[in-house]
Amino acid sequence: MLTRTHVSAFVGLTIVAWLLALWLQGQPVLSLSFIRPFGIVVGLVCGIAAVFNRWAWAWPIFRGWFVDRPDLRGTWEATLISDWTDPTTGEKIGPITGYVVVRQTLASLSVRLMTVESRSHSISHGITKESDEIFRMAVVYRNEPEIELQGTRSEIHHGSLWLEILGEGPECMKGHYWTDRGTRGGMELRDRMRRCFDCYEHAHDAFSRPETSSESESHEEADATCP
Repeated sequence: MLTRTHVSAFVGLTIVAWLLALWLQGQPVLSLSFIRPFGIVVGLVCGIAAVFNRWAWAWPIFRGWFVDRPDLRGTWEATLISDWTDPTTGEKIGPITGYVVVRQTLASLSVRLMTVESRSHSISHGITKESDEIFRMAVVYRNEPEIELQGTRSEIHHGSLWLEILGEGPECMKGHYWTDRGTRGGMELRDRMRRCFDCYEHAHDAFSRPETSSESESHEEADATCP
């Protein structure tokens, strides 16, 4: 995917080539009357590009024909089924509830998983649309357990996850993950809120209480601060 740096470099190169061509034709490219409107146009285009990259790309009017990328922004409730064995008890653990926070623009995406015992953040990612018209997301992540658990129950480790993005909206994501400590499991993401939470406790409180209409509106408003 092209980044903002790539686009800026291509635009800058185009401008330089255009000015050089005009100069070779004897045009007064350095005169104030020539530069002033040019600067206004460039500033306007850059502003539109910045707004589109941050917000407008996700507007329904552009979906499908102009932007073929799912809008995953917000906080998702996640259920993890792991084959990890607790070293202190020798038993496999049950389902884990966590929250996945996705911050996204057209050119970037950040994925963060929070559970009661650890936090994971994405190192790299990729979103592809397969021949069956289903989007799939691959993420490489780093997991950091709470400091008091390191050396006893769990250590810092890395892993990868693979999710299918399903439904209109979309509605859910399902897939599996594996880690460099030899564990693996399934993962399902549902019940998205548009608000992005920064810690497990805040997300858990929000998902645990019945959502009123006023809270729903506040979640939608929070979308503007959750790219």
